Amino acid sequence: MEIQFKLKEVLNQRGMSQKDLAEKTGLRANAISEMVNNQRTTINREHAAIVANMLEITDMNVLFTLHDK
Repeated sequence: MEIQFKLKEVLNQRGMSQKDLAEKTGLRANAISEMVNNQRTTINREHAAIVANMLEITDMNVLFTLHDK
C-alpha cells in the first residue's frame, strides 16, 4: 500500500492554485508542487497540518488516500 496526497484534486475543487496555497501557507512553492505531484517519499506532518488548517480540512481522508502499489 502507498499513501497518496490528493492535494491536486482539493485545489482544483476549490479553484485555488499551487502558488495561492504557497503564499497563504508560507510553504515553499517547490514543497507544494512535490505534494501535488506525489513526488515526496515522506510526508512532513507539520506541512500537512499547515495545508489542512489553511484549507479548513478536519478529516485527513480528504487529503490522503491509500492505493495498492
